Order: sequence, then C-alpha cells, then structure tokens
Amino acid sequence: MASSLDPSSLVAFEDAAAGHDGILSDSTGDLFIKPCTPAEIAFYESSLASHPSFAALMPTFMGTLRLGSPDQTLAAQASTSGVTPGTAASLPLSDPGLSRGKKLDTQTAIVLENVAAGFSRPNIMDLKLGARLWDEDAPPEKRARLDKIAAETTSSSLGFRVAGMRVWQGAREGGQAKDAKGEGGDDGYKVYDKMYGRKFTADNVKEAFWEYLRSSRTGVDEGLAIGLIKGFRLAKRFHDDVSAIEECLEQQESRMISASILFVYEGDPTTRNQAWAAAQESPRFQPGAQAEVDSEVNFDRQGETDNHGSSDGDDDDDDDDDNASPKLSVTKMIDFAHAKWTPGLGPDENVLQGVRSIRKILLEIFIALFKQWKEQL
Repeated sequence: MASSLDPSSLVAFEDAAAGHDGILSDSTGDLFIKPCTPAEIAFYESSLASHPSFAALMPTFMGTLRLGSPDQTLAAQASTSGVTPGTAASLPLSDPGLSRGKKLDTQTAIVLENVAAGFSRPNIMDLKLGARLWDEDAPPEKRARLDKIAAETTSSSLGFRVAGMRVWQGAREGGQAKDAKGEGGDDGYKVYDKMYGRKFTADNVKEAFWEYLRSSRTGVDEGLAIGLIKGFRLAKRFHDDVSAIEECLEQQESRMISASILFVYEGDPTTRNQAWAAAQESPRFQPGAQAEVDSEVNFDRQGETDNHGSSDGDDDDDDDDDNASPKLSVTKMIDFAHAKWTPGLGPDENVLQGVRSIRKILLEIFIALFKQWKEQL
C-alpha cells in the first residue's frame, strides 16, 4: 500500500542529539523521517520478519520515503510487515544548535513514529553502545579516529558513552534555560551535546544519570519523600527495560555497531503526576523480574504499566485508553545503520558490555534513591 505526503507538510526536524543532519518530520511531529542506507532498511525489515522479540524493542518502522526535489511528490511506501502504527518509536532529541554528523548522501529515508510526540515535555537521554565503534568497511583513518574517541571516553572502559541529553528545567526569565555550555537553549530546556558525554570517566559517569533523572524527583506540591519514591520507581522502570534489552540480546546473534539506547520520560511535573496516577490505576502492570533487585529493595511496584517501553502493546483492546493517558517513560534501542544479523557468530558482546554497565548504574541509582526515601519516613 502506498500513500503520498505533501512536500509542503514536511518540516526540518531540528531536535536530534546525535546522528546526521537532513532529518524531517510531518507537520504534526508524529513522524520521524531520517535519511538512511539500504542496510538500515534491510535490518528493520529482517527484524520484523525474523526477530520479533527484538523488533519490540525497536522504533516502529512505518516504511520508506523517496526524497526528490522540492517540486516532486514524496511517495511513502507503507510497510507491509503488519506492524500496527501506534507502537512507541523515537530517536534522540536535543538542541538544534548541537554538533551533528554531515547529511547522508542518499535520496531514501526511513519513516519512524516519533515516541516523544506523546510527551508534554520529553526528557531525553541517548547512550551510544559499544567499545568498538567502526564497522568492517570503515577505512583505516576512521577506525583510528573512533578508537581514539573510545579510548578517551567511557566507550572503552564501560562499553557506552553519553551521546546527548535534553532535560526540561521549566521556563526561566527571558524564556530560555541554560544549556550545558552556559548558552541559551530551547525554551525551558537544558541541553547536552556529544562533547558533554566525552568528559566522563568510568568513575564519574553516574553523574550524568543523576543529572538526567534530577527533575523526576520534583513534583507539584509534594514532599521530598513522595518525590524520592517516584524518582526511584522511574529509575527502576528504566532498569527493568534495560534488563529486558540485555536478555533479548543474549539470545540473538547480531552485530550492532554504534547502536544506542534511548530513554524518554515526562519532564513536566503536572503531566508526570497525571501519568503516575494513570499508571497506578491501570489493571495492567509489569512487576519486574530481576531477582537481584528484589534482594536489594522491597517496595510496592505499582506503576509498571505498558507506558514503559518493554511492555508496549500487551493488550490491543486497551490501545485507545493507552493513547489517551499521559505517557510516563519509554526505552528503545535505536540507530541501526551498521547493524546486521549474524547467524553462527553468537551474541554481540561489544554491545552487551555497554548494556550491562548501564543496567548496573541504574540499579545503583534506584537503590540509593530508595534508601534516601526510607530515611525520610
């Protein structure tokens, strides 16, 4: 099935924390249209056809788009894989002035659903996975450059680094928040470019996670204890999502050079409180399955609903209700330009190193928040 997009309805998508220039969106912001290579399209298609458990962790693939001249009609080839639009998908958001890669030399774009469109004030963190950051076809000079970046950052030591963040701070005087460089950012947002993440070491990278989650502990007319309990529950949601990614990757044979994990949560305190209330009232919740977490912390697990990434789409009958409710958090794996399925080669330990490091940090953070909450009782 094919449909047409009016060229005049497409606008520049200027909020990517990582990746390449040339990204577009429709006028509603619901679609993310990214120039891509045939290899990335093939990976989405093969994942949907043969790796459904991993496909559930990916952005929703809506199809491809042929990018012609401005006076040509842009025809979107809708996916025939049977994917139901409405499943969460996204790519990282950030300040439009941040440094990104050059525009890809291609006339083909991949069309994804933008998960951040469902949030009032999305807080975004993009974590680039892998100690090795180059594919087999990379020239020697590119390999050397990427190896140097890995050696000088947490990519080498932990298997991941912070690629970018965007955190809602609330509108300030003059209508702007300060970004990570002390410069004016988007209205109400503090933004962190790729250079922010390169300054960390294995000993202090946890500070970036605290910075990202900081606003999760602020609410509307609520005490410190309530803010803390919501903070550690959000950290646990992210921990459980990453645990699901780890479990899935351990059962797959793949190589995913420069893939990322994307975290999104509601940054607006009022909307976030509404999302918590909706989550606690939902008849559907995911209790979490990490025995190591249970041994460390014992608390009420209400709020583990399909609003978090690993449980989207559990019950199609409730889709309309889910779409009407505020979203609390989503976790997805993204960026598959250098990804492929590799039967016979075993799991991707290069990516799994980073996933395990991230899970461990999130575990430490939510336990710390839980202990702070206990001290307030």
